[in-house]
Amino acid sequence: MASSSSSSSQATIATIEIRIYAPVVSKLERPLWVTLLKNFSKILVILLVILGLVQMIQNLALKSTDSSGGSVLDFKQRITEIESFLEITKNTMEVQKEFVNRKIEREVNHRFEILNEIRMIVRDL
Repeated sequence: MASSSSSSSQATIATIEIRIYAPVVSKLERPLWVTLLKNFSKILVILLVILGLVQMIQNLALKSTDSSGGSVLDFKQRITEIESFLEITKNTMEVQKEFVNRKIEREVNHRFEILNEIRMIVRDL
């Protein structure tokens, strides 16, 4: 009788272990080099975008004018163009930041749900 109860408890423990590790196994684990390469490429793209924005701003600010040197109105117009460009860029970056924040929140909440499930399973033991 004792052997049947120990085998059933082992089966229960095996079932619990499957429940605990099932969410982790369902997701494909990437090798470290793939993760690093992916992150490096994202950073590189962001740097290229920033460099492109800086170059566009320089082109707007240093736009060549007539040989007379341009007027104050031309200078004010260029400043206005740069300000509007910066405003558009700022709004775009805010939208991207909000998107990333929501994605991180979803991932963190998912991890908390998994932890709560594990706590409930362990508490039932």
